Amino acid sequence: MTQIEINPGQLTNAARGLDQFVVPDLADAARRMADSYRLDPPGLGALLSFAEGYYNSVADYQLRNLETAVQVVESVAAGLRRTVANYHAAEQANVDMFLTPAADDPDGYLGGLGDAGFPRLFTDPLGGLDGLGDGAAEVLTVATQSMFVGLGVATAAMAPDYLPAPVTAAAMVANGFSVIEAARELGAVAATLEGSVIKKFDGYATGATAGWVDGSVVEYRDVVAEVSRELGQVQKALGALSASLLAVAGLLTAFWLAFIAFTAEFFVVILDLTLSSIGPQALVLQPIIQALGAAASASWLTATGTVITVATAAVTLLSGVVKEFAAVQTFDEQGDGTPDLRQIPIAWHSA
Repeated sequence: MTQIEINPGQLTNAARGLDQFVVPDLADAARRMADSYRLDPPGLGALLSFAEGYYNSVADYQLRNLETAVQVVESVAAGLRRTVANYHAAEQANVDMFLTPAADDPDGYLGGLGDAGFPRLFTDPLGGLDGLGDGAAEVLTVATQSMFVGLGVATAAMAPDYLPAPVTAAAMVANGFSVIEAARELGAVAATLEGSVIKKFDGYATGATAGWVDGSVVEYRDVVAEVSRELGQVQKALGALSASLLAVAGLLTAFWLAFIAFTAEFFVVILDLTLSSIGPQALVLQPIIQALGAAASASWLTATGTVITVATAAVTLLSGVVKEFAAVQTFDEQGDGTPDLRQIPIAWHSA
């Protein structure tokens, strides 16, 4: 039988540090993310709901990873205590806790799509209204967009060929303040993981190896390295989620500022031409009005398509297919929908 060789105090202190400092910080990070990543209705709008669904599925997967990380670190601490117990019993350093207990499974894309802001207006109207009512700025923003959509419809009443523009814009009404707030919160969680939590985990977990010369320390170091690597991937993914939301918010803001400025002026122009077309001038001015409406509509449909294309690209890059984006590595490495952290065996054995 191989005699275990450790410094019991180092392992005990490491386990205490993991339980008292790392676990609570991870639990708080998971709570903050759970409370903030969903976008209040109408989210990114009807036309971008499919992209928001993908964003939700990625965010939900990483949330499950964070929640699992709490159990993983608890298991590492428990394994250290068992190693100390084995030492006092003059036994081998056999710790085999297998996989971390299961947390909730990620919802996947369909769950993420159903959790998007626009569908929740219909599937959970009371919850959606409550969410929208959380801030006066959110209500004012959505109301302002809706008001100018209405002005666009009024313009289309005089120039029917313009109607596709306000109808499409209505499907682009988004909760910009909620998007920015979610981005800030995700960025803050990512910064906390990078600047504090991961460093604490590495510090306490590595500290246990001082004086540990039993062969099991090699396997223990592998476990610690794998957990640290996965936490780093979660941090980078959350940073990418935050950056993607900010990019989409910038696109939507630019679109709406331009649409609002154009709609007010265009309404006045069309109204003036319509009033002037009363009488004999109608034969000359009405074709001009309709031509202006058609041209403006085509222009805004093109602008809408550009926003959708760019916003979709920004969000779908989160898949990790383009690994250079924010240095994100492919998440869900096993490809089975199970958080990677749950699949790390917490085990080390004497050689």
